[in-house]
Amino acid sequence: MFVPNPEFDAFYNAWRRLPRRAHDLLPSRSDVGPDTFPGLLPFMALTEMLGPCYLHIFYAGSGFERNAGLPIADQNYYDLLPLEFHKPMAKFHEILLETPCGAEVSDIIVTSQGSRYLHETMQLPLVDDDGDVRFLMAYGLGRKPFEDASSRTRESHSPGNIKELHYLDIGAGAPSARIEDFIFHR
Repeated sequence: MFVPNPEFDAFYNAWRRLPRRAHDLLPSRSDVGPDTFPGLLPFMALTEMLGPCYLHIFYAGSGFERNAGLPIADQNYYDLLPLEFHKPMAKFHEILLETPCGAEVSDIIVTSQGSRYLHETMQLPLVDDDGDVRFLMAYGLGRKPFEDASSRTRESHSPGNIKELHYLDIGAGAPSARIEDFIFHR
């Protein structure tokens, strides 16, 4: 049975403490701020699904961007991906927003200087003030070598680089499909 990485506990617990005013299970984007995630914002990203294959990254902390291996703030996440990766990512985001559920993902990043490291994220949904599930927030951990200031290669954005993917039941259920040690399981 999957046990979430304890390094995500502070993030997950802060998310759980947020009020549920517009949705029974989910907090509102308007309730997220520096006071609700003290010390965590540098390693967080906030996104909004604006349409099919259009996930706008409207906030990415400096630590999140460094660990992700490239500047991502104020971009469409799908513009950063190779076209062949759009369909599986669109399905992933659809599951997170429509179930709704969370996810813990570990992928291997390769930089242009040749560094390889694991980037781990926990992703959780948020609603707008009308209760519509449109936002995702992520908290990222990475072990990028300090001396490597280069960016992630485009080729390392691929299904083959996903080492682990586990959906998290946050009250509405979650798919049992998962990736463990690079192998997809239904």
